[in-house]
Formats: sequence, C-alpha cells, structure tokens
Amino acid sequence: MPENFRILITDDDMDLRELLTEAVRNWGYFVSVAKEGDEALRKLRMDRYDIVITDLMMPGMDGLSLLQKIKELDKEILVIIITGYATIETAVKAIEAGAYDYIAKPFRLDELMVVIKNACERLRLTSQNKALLDELRAAYGEIAALKDMLAQSTGPGIIAGVENANGTSGLEYIEKDTPNPLKKQEYLKEADRFSRDKITPKS
Repeated sequence: MPENFRILITDDDMDLRELLTEAVRNWGYFVSVAKEGDEALRKLRMDRYDIVITDLMMPGMDGLSLLQKIKELDKEILVIIITGYATIETAVKAIEAGAYDYIAKPFRLDELMVVIKNACERLRLTSQNKALLDELRAAYGEIAALKDMLAQSTGPGIIAGVENANGTSGLEYIEKDTPNPLKKQEYLKEADRFSRDKITPKS
C-alpha cells in the first residue's frame, strides 16, 4: 500500500484531468485537482501536497511558470510536467527549473505510475535522511554536554546508557562514590563509544 502521499493534478483538459485523477486515486494516493496554475497555487498555499503533476501548456500561467512559483513556495514539493509539445529545449528548461520529471504525451498510465512511485521513494528517503540527521545532531549534542560535564566534575562517576520514558536512548553521567572510580579519560572513551554506536547504521 502506498504511504499517504498527497498529489495535486493541474490540467485545463477536463477529460485528461478526470482520467488522471481516477487512475492516481485507484493507485492508493490522495488526489486533488486544479484547472489552471493560479488555482493550483491557491490550493498549495492552503494545504500540504507532496507531488504536483501539471500540464506544460495551459491558459494563463503555463507549467514552467507554475513550477518556478511552486519551488519558491516549497522546494521539497516534487513537480512532474506532462506535455503534448515535447521538445529537448522545453525538457531541459523544466529540469533546470527543478522539475522532478518530464513526460511527453501520449503516455501510458503505467509510465506515469512508475514516475509517481519513484518520486514517492525519493520523498521517503529524503524524510528518512532528515530523521537520521536530526538523531545524529541530538546524539552529538548529548556527547558535547557530557564532555563538558566531565570537564567540570571533580568527583568520580560513570557514564550510563539510559532508556527514556518516550522510548529514546541517551547517556547520563552519574556521580558515584566508588573505591576504584573510572578516570575521566575512560569516561570520554565511553562517550565516544556511545557516539559511534549511535551513528553506525544497523543491518
């Protein structure tokens, strides 16, 4: 089952718009439609969409202009341009302007399905990478705080891995009165070991 990605279809051709809407919805995605570029921008400002599928040639705002405004609004939105006037020049312009892909009419629906699946996979990987980066930043923040605490501490203690109430793991420096306390250099080694474990991907 596809994840709950939201797709906005923008095309002034009612028949094609309805065909694409039915197909994309049947593939399991949330779909909304717009008849032209200005309506698409209004919807994008009011709600969140992950992918925009837009025709290149439309009255008023064309697909390339819509693409540029979408990227100004949210660079993370992936834009797929479809057109019956495909040329190398327009394809290059679309890609240079930030389009995710460019599909020439006539096309088969399964071609569009593959492009959408690939776009969703990119969004999924981008989200996972962002989550991992946030986790690494948090881990390095913990290590920096522990090292600072160790540098200021005068008493013996240990570094212990702890499981927080929300299920996340972390480190805690615990002051202890022990006959054979660990040296601060060993505390720092333990902190570095925890850091390596934290950033090493699990197989």
